[in-house]
Amino acid sequence: MGKSNVAEKTALVAEVEEVSTVAPTMSVVREEQVEEAARKLTLEERIQKVEDLSMLIERWKTLNDSRRKLQTFQIGADSLSSVVALRDANGNEFKTSNSAVVTSVIDEMKRTLDIKIRDVESQINL
Repeated sequence: MGKSNVAEKTALVAEVEEVSTVAPTMSVVREEQVEEAARKLTLEERIQKVEDLSMLIERWKTLNDSRRKLQTFQIGADSLSSVVALRDANGNEFKTSNSAVVTSVIDEMKRTLDIKIRDVESQINL
C-alpha cells in the first residue's frame, strides 16, 4: 500500500500584480557647437587656411603627376632597357636591370604614391 504524499501535489499559485504601460519618450540632446561654428575667422586665419590648402593642392598635383609617369613606364622584355639606380648621400650607387626587381620596385612605388595621394585628399577639406 503506497503512501500518498499530498503536500507535494499542491499547486503553486502566483500572484499577478497590475502591470502599467509606459510610453517611450524621446529627448533631443544638442551639442553646443553652434557658438564655435558661428565664430568668424580672422583675416590672418583665413589667409593661413588658403595657404595651407594651396600647399596641399600642389602636393596632390605632384603626387598625381608622379603616379601618371609610373603608370606609363614601360619595362622592356630584355634585361637591359630598364634600370633602377639608388644613390646615397656619400655617392655610393646601386644599379640593377633585373626586370623582376624593376617591376617590384615600380609596383611598390605605385602603392606608396596611392597611399600618399589618399592621405593628402583626406586633408583637403573646405
